[in-house]
Amino acid sequence: MTTTILLSLAIGFSLALILLTIFLPDKVQYIETITVKAPISRVYDAIRYQEQLMAWSAWPTETKSQCFVKNTDGIIGAQTVYSKNGKEFGYQEITHLTENEKVTFFLKSYVAPFEKDVRLSFILKELPNNETEINMWFSELLKKPHFLIAYFGGILKWVHSMHLKDLANLKKFVEQK
Repeated sequence: MTTTILLSLAIGFSLALILLTIFLPDKVQYIETITVKAPISRVYDAIRYQEQLMAWSAWPTETKSQCFVKNTDGIIGAQTVYSKNGKEFGYQEITHLTENEKVTFFLKSYVAPFEKDVRLSFILKELPNNETEINMWFSELLKKPHFLIAYFGGILKWVHSMHLKDLANLKKFVEQK
């Protein structure tokens, strides 16, 4: 009797995982928008220059990591490398720049088995009265079946909350200058 119950639970659990793997989306995307009281050129530079970005980004503090810039800062190919205890665990690289309009990053983690392709873009729009609209577009393609870790481990919600912290910190950073 106990064997039958355990076997039924194991089959049910396995079937649930298979169905989740098939039907849960493997792509996560969202856009967050804020308006800041700062000229578009200041906002653009605060994002594209990695040294400035690390001054307002929540990621180094929250992940307890050290960061350094690799390659020439502020141009395509510039990378912010993340490390902990002297060991690199990921980086973000500028892959696209349109002056005072858009900055796109490719993000790579060496420790997240569920990430396939991660992109983050900041799309800027100049507004009247020296204000700037910032649209942060996040897109992540996840590997199946490992992506269940991201869903059930709360990682996707945590990443989204980190992006919201980043936008709040960016607002404070560019409005103080």
